[in-house]
Amino acid sequence: MALAATAPVAVASPAEMEGRAAAAATVTRGQARFTVLMSGLIRMEWSPKARFVDAPSQVFIDRDQPVPRFTTTVESGKLVIRTDALELTYTLDSGRFTAANLTIRSRSLKPAFSWRPGTPATGNLHGTARTLDRYSGDRHIDNGTRLDLGQGLISRDGWHVVDDSRSFVFDDNRPDPWVQKRTCDDCQDLYFFGYGHDYATALSDYAKVAGRQPMPPRFAFGYWWSRYWNYSDRELRDLVGDLDRSGFPLDVLVIDMDWHRTDDLSWDPRYVVKDEVGEGVGWTGYSWNRSLFPDPKRFLGWLEDRKIKATLNLHPASGIPPREDSYAAFAKAMGVTDGTAVPFEGADRRFVDNWFKLTLDPLTKQGVDFWWLDWQQWPESKLMPGLSNTWWLNHLFYTRMQQANTDRALIYHRWGGLGNHRYQIGFSGDAVITWESLAYQPYFTATASNVLYGYWSHDIGGHMFADGTPADQRTLDPELYVRWMQFGAFSPILRTHSAKDGTLRKEPWRFSPEVLTILRDTVAQRYRLAPYIYTASRQAYDTGVSIMRPLYYAWPDREEAYTARGQYMFGDDMLVAPVTKAGRDGVVETSIWLPPGQWYDTNRGELVAGDRTISRDYLLNEVPLFVRAGAVIPMNRQTTKNLQQIDGSELVLQVTPGGAASTRLYEDAGNDEGYRANAFSFTAIESARAPRGATLTVHPRKGNYPGMPTARQITVEFPAASLPTRVSVNGVAYSRSDDQRSGHWHYDGASLTARVVVSPHAATAPLTVKVDFAFDSRIEGLSYRVKRTAAAVAWLKEHWPAPEPLPDDISLAGQFGQLADYDPDRLSALVSEFDLQSARLVMLVQASRVSAPVKAEFARRMSLILR
Repeated sequence: MALAATAPVAVASPAEMEGRAAAAATVTRGQARFTVLMSGLIRMEWSPKARFVDAPSQVFIDRDQPVPRFTTTVESGKLVIRTDALELTYTLDSGRFTAANLTIRSRSLKPAFSWRPGTPATGNLHGTARTLDRYSGDRHIDNGTRLDLGQGLISRDGWHVVDDSRSFVFDDNRPDPWVQKRTCDDCQDLYFFGYGHDYATALSDYAKVAGRQPMPPRFAFGYWWSRYWNYSDRELRDLVGDLDRSGFPLDVLVIDMDWHRTDDLSWDPRYVVKDEVGEGVGWTGYSWNRSLFPDPKRFLGWLEDRKIKATLNLHPASGIPPREDSYAAFAKAMGVTDGTAVPFEGADRRFVDNWFKLTLDPLTKQGVDFWWLDWQQWPESKLMPGLSNTWWLNHLFYTRMQQANTDRALIYHRWGGLGNHRYQIGFSGDAVITWESLAYQPYFTATASNVLYGYWSHDIGGHMFADGTPADQRTLDPELYVRWMQFGAFSPILRTHSAKDGTLRKEPWRFSPEVLTILRDTVAQRYRLAPYIYTASRQAYDTGVSIMRPLYYAWPDREEAYTARGQYMFGDDMLVAPVTKAGRDGVVETSIWLPPGQWYDTNRGELVAGDRTISRDYLLNEVPLFVRAGAVIPMNRQTTKNLQQIDGSELVLQVTPGGAASTRLYEDAGNDEGYRANAFSFTAIESARAPRGATLTVHPRKGNYPGMPTARQITVEFPAASLPTRVSVNGVAYSRSDDQRSGHWHYDGASLTARVVVSPHAATAPLTVKVDFAFDSRIEGLSYRVKRTAAAVAWLKEHWPAPEPLPDDISLAGQFGQLADYDPDRLSALVSEFDLQSARLVMLVQASRVSAPVKAEFARRMSLILR
């Protein structure tokens, strides 16, 4: 089942917080105040002096919501508040909330529940953690402890409570509010979420009062290159050029801490030098290392000319020491006259204002697009004990970027706790390079959606080898790296990164030609899917349901949705079960739970009935990806090399076999804040596909945004299709053209895809594409057999004794796709010939003079096709 449509969340930007709820939503009785925020969400405050908090808190920033329907009565000395979902009972004048005086029970929810303060939460579905530093899977390599993902907002119990009593609140200083400590230490401030198993609505309502997940800029969904290395200007230019020559697109270049001077930095305790504030010298820095970057502004301008965004690493714990270029001005502004370092304090407004004005903003003007914050030191502010430095730095950097320019705000930091979903993107830290780490990350990433933290970015491929790994084993396993990259392509952010280790190299050209090709295809697939991903990002902004989410959001009553931890939904229409274990003899067998309904197996090119667990095997270049039957997937063209250069004038719509569906394509300018207002557009799309025909309708685009094209060229793809017999666009017949010209259709024999290249048309005009197919049941699953046969034949050629020629049937079976591409009119005959040829391949090889091991291996490879 698809997630039910949820109304867009009406929440202002962080600079427009509104902590005071509508008067009609509040019920005050003595020392207790209850605020009915939603039918399933009630705020409960108790104050010994009946002084209640209306200021926005770190977590809950907008309590001014439409008042839901509820009633209030007093029954036998008890206050009773009834909403459509909940019934709250509180004994009047009975003091602090306890199990003796407060009860909330469900009225119409499943599962039914009755809660009192102190009721054990046994079914919580968890949230996320600050970091994966030094974890292999969910185990810390130093002490073996298991990672604690904390409490999420949803639970199989049907309820969850957020205790906001100790969070800081914001003052009234607009547009730059500052945090302050609450004045009452004994007060209670609880938020009760009662939604049963309607997880999507629970998250949506949380987003309404806690703030939306902001959309990252479009470029953030491209490929990020990152490595902890003392790169020079020249080396980075060469790297960018090598990526381009190798066919890899690039949108973000991450430059780790060696961009600044790191004098006296050491990991060896014998040589660590402490600075004036007790931190290791070299970690903090704001002054360019001119031996590596002689002219930073020109280098950053060179990146900008190539539409590549730059982010620099920051470790700010040492404050501003005397060695920094900005020290003199900074010390003067802070009143420091003795030449000592100005210590860091993020809760000191004077420090922060000068930090940005005198140190960070000049670097931004040089061309730094956004910052990678890497706070690893003391967890709480020294000026405001209890205030998380991670949480507060995320808020500061994100909101300062919002206020500073028109570019869309973006930061790159660690999780700081509830409310930090308003400041994307997270980086998960230094995970150990193991299969266990890869296997854990799909679950870790999807589960973070339970606290709306939907944009985790991992060190794809792992960050470091475990301590003590022998020198001869400090080599990145190509299979592990490919599988990690495949997961990365179907995760929120695709970013490779690794430790400063000369033996740890992830440049794709350092691998075999086979692996290089798979890596290139993996990144290309990511770029093709960018319109789908970007639309899902808008959905996350509107509804609180993240791009990558657990299966139990849509199937909460199925036990398999909870136990299939390695699977997840990627947007509404894609189910991904990444391979996270090593294969044997080049193949991995895995079990996949398919939810109820029909699913299109993109690897096999066939429809599969759901509501069951299936077993599939995957070669290294294959990914377990299942698409809802009939779904329309908006895509980019195969040649897309940079997401900043997309203007919406070209679009691919891939119509999956299996039925009818509808979707919407979201578009905006890509890198401004206008998406928060009304600078965006939606295009409604409907499709119906059956074996003998298909219809696609693209409705007129609705909305406006800067730079929006007036016309666009749409290509419609029908994978796993028989040969079309008739194609029309808005009633006009299209003829076939083998060169894929606009205004014609083409049949791609290699992928068995019918492709209609629609002539450019006005985006505000409707478009209807109709196709009749010469139905052939043998097409379903044929692409899988063709590609695996071709791979087996290619392997056989490498082991065939020279100079003997291959039998004709072996050669022909290995190039079915090309034959069909040359002569699609013979498709039916070619399928028959292929079936006969492929059935004889093993026999032909057995009768040949190749060695017995080659015969056995070829037979094994062919047997995989029949599974």
